[in-house]
Amino acid sequence: MALFPVLWGWVLLAAVSTDAATSLVEQKPRWVLVPHGQAETLRCILKDSQYPWMSWYQQDLRGQLQVLASLRSTGDEEVINLPGANYRATRVSESELSLHVANVTQGRTLFCTCSKDTVRHPNWENE
Repeated sequence: MALFPVLWGWVLLAAVSTDAATSLVEQKPRWVLVPHGQAETLRCILKDSQYPWMSWYQQDLRGQLQVLASLRSTGDEEVINLPGANYRATRVSESELSLHVANVTQGRTLFCTCSKDTVRHPNWENE
């Protein structure tokens, strides 16, 4: 899991894992600041193809966690407009998920994760 804190109109990216060899996802760039009203695209790189689902989550300043998007296939895209920020999540390739963040006006933390399955789109739905 990668951690992306967003602080009052500035996006500060920071890794949760200090050991890159054990992390299943890696963020790029590792650190970035986004001024209020500007935009930035965050990248999340998958290191283990056994976990095909990649997701973005946000956590607000009260600690409430919310899923933004869960994407599996190259070319999948979701647009999410929430109070305090607008997002466009794109599955760029089998190993990359991007998140375009714009119009940031409220603090939040963004997380990138990977999984073998997802509650939003479980494998059993296709059986």
